[in-house]
Amino acid sequence: MKKNKKRFLLSVASDKKYGDFLIEHWFVSLKSNVNLKDIDILVLDYGLSLAQRFYLEQHNVIVEKFPRDGHVVVIRFRDLGKFLETHFYEQILTTDGGDIIFQDDISHLYHENTDEYRAVCENLSPAFEYFITEESFYKEDIKELKETLLFKKMINAGVILAPYEKMKYLCNIITTKTKDLNKFGPDQILLNYVLHKNGFIELESIYNFIPVTSLIDFTIKNGIFYDKNNKKIPIVHNAGNLNFFRAIDNFGYGPEHNLLKEDILKALRTLYTSLQVVNKPKKQFHLLSKKIANFVDSTMKDFTKSLYEEQKQQLEQLIKSIQKIIDNK
Repeated sequence: MKKNKKRFLLSVASDKKYGDFLIEHWFVSLKSNVNLKDIDILVLDYGLSLAQRFYLEQHNVIVEKFPRDGHVVVIRFRDLGKFLETHFYEQILTTDGGDIIFQDDISHLYHENTDEYRAVCENLSPAFEYFITEESFYKEDIKELKETLLFKKMINAGVILAPYEKMKYLCNIITTKTKDLNKFGPDQILLNYVLHKNGFIELESIYNFIPVTSLIDFTIKNGIFYDKNNKKIPIVHNAGNLNFFRAIDNFGYGPEHNLLKEDILKALRTLYTSLQVVNKPKKQFHLLSKKIANFVDSTMKDFTKSLYEEQKQQLEQLIKSIQKIIDNK
């Protein structure tokens, strides 16, 4: 076991596509706002360019290359587990790297509730049940996953903090219970399973603030996100698998970034609120889910102005369809 110079670890994963954002926004905002005196930074490399890798290594970042043989959001847990087999840290924080910026110091979190998992729950999210399928999970695990997560709040996987042994355990469960490492999403379900089953400390939403699923009021001034008390939000996460499902345009760190799409924010919050209260037979909900899936498929291209109004109207129609189900239940 390697003896490290620092007590704590911050782990992130990236490829060449998101490497520039990682360096110019994630890393720059981290260095500018977080006390890193006791924190090593680890980047799991899934195809960074030589220039990106060189820059990170020249700035005292540990860069470990791993084969990209699955979806990065899933295999990052597998490979973080491998790294931890030979490197001990008291506490490990893992974050997304392509859609997160830091605006204030979060180093104190490493010293609080050190025996527990720590994470943020989303205020708005659809039920777990519809994402637990045999395509992503082994048949023998599905019943327990559903029973454990029934009526539970959704924990977001973008920011997770845990002591050494618990992080290793989490990585192992996600690795061994994911049926297909190429699919997007099973890590989120399994992370929720582990934390809800074993217990966790729920952090304030400001430590993984997602504009479309959080209910707290916020403003953006000169590219900086503030809460209703005019305090900087420490971690902002512009989550969304597609550009259209993100409420912030030109997301990043700096005064020229972060333009709020207010109508999209309102529409998406309405959509997630509606999905949360749907309580109808599976068949009817799955028909509606198929419409949502078709809508998602139609927005796989990068968001463009020419598609903006058309896509917004489609989203509004989906919301109306969900509302009809709710009204007629």
